[in-house]
Amino acid sequence: MGEQNSLLRKTQKPSYVQMAYDGIRNLIIEEEISPGELLSENQLAAYLNMSRTPVREAIRRLQAEGFLESRKGLGTFLKPLTSKDVRNIYEVREALELIACETSIFQITDEEIEEVRSSLQSLLDRHAAGEGIDRMEFSKLDGQFHDLIVQKSNNGYIKILMDQIYFNVDRYRVISFSVSLDLEESTKQHLDLLDCLKERDLQKLKMALSAHLEWSLELLLKHLEL
Repeated sequence: MGEQNSLLRKTQKPSYVQMAYDGIRNLIIEEEISPGELLSENQLAAYLNMSRTPVREAIRRLQAEGFLESRKGLGTFLKPLTSKDVRNIYEVREALELIACETSIFQITDEEIEEVRSSLQSLLDRHAAGEGIDRMEFSKLDGQFHDLIVQKSNNGYIKILMDQIYFNVDRYRVISFSVSLDLEESTKQHLDLLDCLKERDLQKLKMALSAHLEWSLELLLKHLEL
């Protein structure tokens, strides 16, 4: 019985750590935790309704991934944004997404393309009608095309690497949204990318995607004043 309880604790621990990890990531994306802010294990544990142990492990994981930094004698903080970080992220992101295109363009179905198109067009129509768009909804829909490209790639390593990159991209996108909404232009560019994808023209798609990511980077740097 004791061995079973020990095994149960071992199998449960990763799930609680993952819950804490996801919870803290969501707080960062939603700007509930600000750059340079001290992270309190007690407060996070209380907010997430769990013990400090999985929260501590989640913080260590986020620190190892480069999102948090430890300052001796002070504690752990959310790393502030820098222009170098943003540029480095987009440099790697562009390279990986262009590689992903090479196989995903032939794996993505017309139905999947039209599903994303419908979501984006609906967003554009609602915005044109004067409806206020929630920034988290915009961030999710804005990333649909890129998620499709990555998830349909035959290269599993791209999916693993992009998970970390997209976390920072989502974080920056939400911050950018709060400064200035460029929903219309961004959505139109994604609709154009879907047209390239449907034509199955790899070179055209890669050129358009590269131009879109460069536009996104410059816009982001401008909004963040980096």
